[in-house]
Parts: sequence; C-alpha cells; structure tokens
Amino acid sequence: MACPVEIVIAEPRIRPHGLTVGTLMLLVSCLWTAASHAQTGPTLNDLVAQWGAGSFRAPLMCDLDGELTRGVRRVLVQSRLLPGRDPVNTVEFVDIQPGTATRCMDATGESVPNIVGKLELRRPGHRHPETARRDFKRALKQDRGFTYQISEGVLSLQEVASPSSKARLVDFRGGSLTLSLIFPATDPARELADFSSDRKLLLTAESSQGDRIILPLFDPAFVSR
Repeated sequence: MACPVEIVIAEPRIRPHGLTVGTLMLLVSCLWTAASHAQTGPTLNDLVAQWGAGSFRAPLMCDLDGELTRGVRRVLVQSRLLPGRDPVNTVEFVDIQPGTATRCMDATGESVPNIVGKLELRRPGHRHPETARRDFKRALKQDRGFTYQISEGVLSLQEVASPSSKARLVDFRGGSLTLSLIFPATDPARELADFSSDRKLLLTAESSQGDRIILPLFDPAFVSR
C-alpha cells in the first residue's frame, strides 16, 4: 500500500512586529518613493507657471453714446501642474461685449480691437528641480519676465465700430507670448496708475505673421491695503 503523501504549506517567515519579508520590502519601496517625491520639488517651469497665473484686467476706454467710458478687458492666465511633466498653460481673452460702442481705445488714444480666444503655451523643458528656485530668481532679475512658445490658438480680432465690422481670425500658433514686470515711469505703469494692485504685468503676444498684441495687466485680487 502506498504511503500517504503529506503536503506541507510553508508558513511565511515572520519578522518582528508581525511583518513578512514581502511586506518589509514593499514598505521600504513606498518610503523611498515618498522621499524621492518630497526631494524633487517644483521645476523651473512649475515656478514660472505659478508666477504668471491669475485673473487679470487690461484697461480701455470706449465711446458710448458720445461719451468716453472706462472699462476693462479680462485676461485669464491659467496653469495646470502635472506630476513629472511640464505644466499646461493657457491665456484666454474674454469678449468685452462692446454693445453700441463706436470705438474702443487704450490710454494713448489708439484704437484697440475686441480680442476673443484662447492660446495654449509651452516652455522648453527644464528638469532640474534642485536648482529651480535659484534659476527662477536669476531669470526674473535678468530678463524681467518669461517667454512662452504658442503651441495652439486662434484669436478673433474685431474692430469696435458701428455698424460692426467682420472679425479677423489670426492664427498665433508658432508665435510667442511674454509676461514681464512693469517698472515705474514707463508707459504701461502710467496706464495702470489709477488701478490699485500690487501685481502688474505686461503681456506681449506676437504671431509668426507679425501681428502683435500688447496689454498692460493688473490683478484686482492683489490690492494694496
């Protein structure tokens, strides 16, 4: 008669506090990953994206029923940070809805169009988080701002007139957009002098065909107290 075969199921080797070898290895791996993420920190492009983001306003004057009325154009600079990837940046120009206005102009008296649309922005990759804050401060001091490449975006530029004129669609893909600091005793600073804000930037967008948009911006959320 054949002898019965005894099947032995090996018990996992237990380490102190009831942790198996596999559990210990998994725990070490998780701790290593968490420490790695904590040490990584933001990249230069992350810091630039955070610096430029905001809900801005650009001043203008419009002729309504024969009277000049002060208004503002809304410009939304948004950024979405993605772990391990460059942030997604956009600039949106909101319709000013001029209504019956026969003309809109800037502080110099030059006519300005109604600008509507969104641009998608990108910056060359910079994967050195260990020097990101130092690089950010140095670049801001040296260049007074940061320039993006426009990867996508068509803007509608429509002259404010009565009767209304046809909008012109301009493809800004392949162009550039710069957000820079505004300094005292400059035309943009004088244009924004009546607006209380601790955050003022100059937006300059250029298409590859030579179209150019220059807007002094202020952020109403940063009001001096």
